[in-house]
Amino acid sequence: MRSTATMLRKEWLENPLVWRIPLFMIACSVLLFIAVTNSSALPHNLFFQMSVSGDAGGFSKALGDDVNRLIAGAVGLLSILLGTQYFPRTLHKERSEGSIMFWRSMPVSDVKTHLVKLTFGLLVIPFVCSALVFTTDLMLWLLNVSAEHPLMPLYHQAPLSNVLLNWAEFLLRMVLVGILLLPFALTAMAISQKVNSPLVIMLIAIYTLRWMPIALFGYHGLDQFFSEMFYLPLYAIIAPNPFNTIQEAGWTDVGIYAFLGMLAWTASLKFSRTVR
Repeated sequence: MRSTATMLRKEWLENPLVWRIPLFMIACSVLLFIAVTNSSALPHNLFFQMSVSGDAGGFSKALGDDVNRLIAGAVGLLSILLGTQYFPRTLHKERSEGSIMFWRSMPVSDVKTHLVKLTFGLLVIPFVCSALVFTTDLMLWLLNVSAEHPLMPLYHQAPLSNVLLNWAEFLLRMVLVGILLLPFALTAMAISQKVNSPLVIMLIAIYTLRWMPIALFGYHGLDQFFSEMFYLPLYAIIAPNPFNTIQEAGWTDVGIYAFLGMLAWTASLKFSRTVR
């Protein structure tokens, strides 16, 4: 357990962008919040009227849900982008710097090294980014309760408990997103141990696999497969029911995607046992 904590701390120190970017965005949000709340025209700027026929409560709740989905989608995309830049270089960095030999001398298996890096990229990074969701929802709640006229889109966020519920829901969704990103993460880690620019190689390979069958044979199957798998994590963040997105993508394609992830896991472990 101590070795795992030490390895996670090492990843934290070697990847400052993981916390610097979310911290910068939180700081900007706080400054914007302070500027808005200190504005003398706040009551006039925030008040608006709507004419709604039917259940106004349901309408305001739908608008509020859209706001929450927008926040979760933006922060989730940020988390995915941070993970995308992390996985292709984490093992490659150790090889290029020679620190891989140091870890070989420690009682740490290749499997544990991979699991720690997957935990950091798929769980720690989303958890850090979730602070942005919590902070944004909290500021919207404060803005709503401090305004002279409550904002209709934020009406259902009046209870403070909804801020905590939205944060918890985001974390649960990001756990599912982490599972959906496993094949990509393992593929990037495997390729990074053999080439110097793994992300570029992956982009070229995916582009070729998507468009060559269309150009040569008019076959769109691979293009559809990659499109569905790439958008699957983002849909899992913003969809009302994240599990429906998996079913809509098709269990056959998801199964192929998972099988490719297993091959990447095997290849990455095999590559890690050799030193170039």
